[in-house]
Amino acid sequence: MCGILAYYKKGGLSKKEVQESLDSLQIINHRGPDGEGVVLINTKTNCYKLLKTKDTPAKIETNLHFENIVDFEFDLLLGHRRLSIFDLSEAGHQPMKGTENSWITYNGEVYNFQEIKDTLILKGYRFNTGTDTEVILHAYREWGEKCLNLFNGMWSFILWDGDQQKLVISNDRFGVKPLYYYENSQELLLFSETKQILAFPNRVTKYNLEKINTFVESGYLDYDADTFFEQVFRFPKSNIGYFHPSKDQKINFLQYYKLKTDKTSISFDDAKQKFRHLLTDSISLRLNGDVEPGVAVSGGLDSSSIIYLTNKILGIKNIKTFSAVFPGEFGDESHFIDIIIKDLGLQSNKIDALTTFNYADFSKHIYHQDFPAQSTSFYAQWLVDRLTAEKGVKIFLNGQGADEVFGGYHHHFYKYCKSLIVKGKIIKYLSEVKTYAHLKKWDTNKVHRAVIADLKLATKFFLLLKKKDSCLASRWNNAKDLCALLKIDFEEAMIPTYLRVDDRNGMAFSIESRHPFMDYRLVEFGFSLPDEFKIKNGWQKYIIRNAIFEMPDSIRWRKDKKGFVSPQEKWISENKLDFQSHLGLLKNVGIEKQDNFKNYSLATWLKHNQLF
Repeated sequence: MCGILAYYKKGGLSKKEVQESLDSLQIINHRGPDGEGVVLINTKTNCYKLLKTKDTPAKIETNLHFENIVDFEFDLLLGHRRLSIFDLSEAGHQPMKGTENSWITYNGEVYNFQEIKDTLILKGYRFNTGTDTEVILHAYREWGEKCLNLFNGMWSFILWDGDQQKLVISNDRFGVKPLYYYENSQELLLFSETKQILAFPNRVTKYNLEKINTFVESGYLDYDADTFFEQVFRFPKSNIGYFHPSKDQKINFLQYYKLKTDKTSISFDDAKQKFRHLLTDSISLRLNGDVEPGVAVSGGLDSSSIIYLTNKILGIKNIKTFSAVFPGEFGDESHFIDIIIKDLGLQSNKIDALTTFNYADFSKHIYHQDFPAQSTSFYAQWLVDRLTAEKGVKIFLNGQGADEVFGGYHHHFYKYCKSLIVKGKIIKYLSEVKTYAHLKKWDTNKVHRAVIADLKLATKFFLLLKKKDSCLASRWNNAKDLCALLKIDFEEAMIPTYLRVDDRNGMAFSIESRHPFMDYRLVEFGFSLPDEFKIKNGWQKYIIRNAIFEMPDSIRWRKDKKGFVSPQEKWISENKLDFQSHLGLLKNVGIEKQDNFKNYSLATWLKHNQLF
């Protein structure tokens, strides 16, 4: 996992613009502390030169020093910051040249690259490195855009195809790895983090006020391609883009993947076995690398499934685990974490998030996020990632994605119950509500009220008593059943933000987050299952609880769900003046100054991204 940059300028790049590009790469040196690479290309002739920078590894041969750059000789720059995971030698340096006239700068991991490599070797291809980067180059040469459907992993890459005179740009199926772009009639910029655009003066002159207002009103952030900067957009997931310098003014997008939600006919016992096989294989793939891995252990079902399969099925006994704890606070999961650690005899590393918090560090967290945060729970993850890096771990597995596919949140249960009413399954509905309330130790009427409120809202939309619109909140509330709601949570409302937070938190400390539950095979399988495999007898994520039987019952049949529950109000009250210190900046985006966490977080983001 790394950081990347591409800059095309019609008519050629000036020396000043090359320097701005180098400044942009320095902004993301945390993404790739193991070296920097820059190639300058003339897209008309395919002539190129490798630029020597202060962070270019000593053994890398270059043929251009900055002082010798000639204005407008080259019109395309590809840049890369490297975090070494596979083939730690200089052979894995990027941008990497392919056969003929191709170059790639790439961020991510194709976990099944060895399998694809073996196929390409049989077709006559030769390899000089042990990297997945070289596999991507040859796979594209052999199969074109169809190679993307062979990849199991996370990626954003920019490939110059000199033979076809075009840039080829791609993001993985679910947008795990970030990629952003800025374009006008004269230039195209692509980059890993939005803050990189600030190294290029006068490109961004306005904030996206509509996007900012949506965050203040609803908390939604990564639900579409827009960012907090006008003219800076997220490259769409599941897409490949083409840009021909000689004739295009904009990227031409093509969607190569679409998540299907068609249901399959399968018994519950067969589904359990298939789920178990898919998750085990996903974990095995994501443990690949030439560096030491670690696993997040929260005490919950999802991360526990990963650590138990890693330990008992794959036989990896000494893997390091990392956890955030909140001693004495509601939501602290130390008890459940300790059960797992003792049962498996693991190396446990914990961070006391309660006493570690300080505003200066939180401000740094917001800087790296590129967006404000909805809550300080993301900061707890930040602390875990920092601890992971301090212990020398570069690969970090967590349970992201399980809730959104297998129905882990309270609102998923309410939507499922509403669908039972609509289908006329009243007895089953009443039984589910009664059992669910008993498990949660809630008043049954509380659950009924939540379900009926959802049903009333849907009825208003159906009778046109409430106006439908394209806004995410409206579509989220109007989702007709559990599957529709899960798909919105997975593609728009929740997972995009969680993935961006994971990426920025991990990369701030030069570690790579990997998500076994985000394997596209497991996601597709999850969406193909009937609802009652996910929610049954009041239990959510029912299939996971039944499939991973190695876990102690105290973990497998936990009745609560916490996630990273942070003592947000306490942190704010103890750092009140610091949180309030930048509220005056809100006037720049037309937001009324108020004492609440969203405004504090937005003001902190504005402090790091001032345009005026």
